[in-house]
Amino acid sequence: MALAIKGLQYFPLDVNFFENNKIAIIISDYGLEATAVVLKLFSQIYKSGYYMDWNEKIGKIFSASFHTKYSYATIMNLVNSLVEEDIFNKKMYEEYHILTSEKIQNCYFSATVRRKKQKISNPEYLLIADMISSSTTPKEHLNDNSVDKNPKIACNFQQSKVDKSKVDKSKGKESINNHTHIARESEKIRSLKAEWDQWKMEMLNDEDWCATLVRYSGKGILILNNAYQIMKCFDDYVILRSSENTIQTKKDYQSGLFGWWRYNNWETDLQILTGAKAAMIENKCSAPRTTQKTSKIEEAMAVAERASEMAYQLMQQNPL
Repeated sequence: MALAIKGLQYFPLDVNFFENNKIAIIISDYGLEATAVVLKLFSQIYKSGYYMDWNEKIGKIFSASFHTKYSYATIMNLVNSLVEEDIFNKKMYEEYHILTSEKIQNCYFSATVRRKKQKISNPEYLLIADMISSSTTPKEHLNDNSVDKNPKIACNFQQSKVDKSKVDKSKGKESINNHTHIARESEKIRSLKAEWDQWKMEMLNDEDWCATLVRYSGKGILILNNAYQIMKCFDDYVILRSSENTIQTKKDYQSGLFGWWRYNNWETDLQILTGAKAAMIENKCSAPRTTQKTSKIEEAMAVAERASEMAYQLMQQNPL
């Protein structure tokens, strides 16, 4: 049974992490083992939330608990270099003595957006504009002319609408309905992706599920390296097909993912998978609506659905 953790149990790592110019500079100055220190710092941050305190005392404890060839002084210098390379935000480090960044905060809040009663600690540490605005109480921004404070203004607004022509009212309602529909669809997709991201993290932290993936794919444990990014490709595939309603539970997501990935021969090359996605978009936009002939894309979709059903049956026989 997984332990209850305040922060995250898993965080994604960019596949180009070691090719990043900033990391390359760190490796050049401190050696390859410096990347282990960086990943350990990331783990400490995500384990506790979206930042971690950093000072001499914490640096000594970190150095003693993390056995490397580096001395306490070297690790302190390494952290300073990470700040200078903007891997950690310099302003937050100098003013509040914490290690964080905009990328770290984006990752953390995207993963925890669906947590109930989530309280943002130390809002002054936030670097994301959306989170900064949402951390303040809406009532603080109300003024005497606000509808929330002065009901008479709301009544006047309703009265003014009565004076408009029926044509203007009809056009206005149509425009509002269109914008409302678009906003709701966008919010629906954002909500779905947030839930799917949570499922991804749960699945990748589930040893049994990972073992099943390795066994079915026949690719070995290396398939887990790109699993998170490949799941993102699957998300885009589902949304492009407008098949969001077919995924109601995490089990639905697992079955759909296995069927889609199996149809693609357990491909781990993201360029190939994203290339297939781009081709699907192009065909979707350019295909004539009046044609009655079954396209290759539609045939592929049908095969994918059959493969998904087969994968689902296999997973029923061998529960994850």
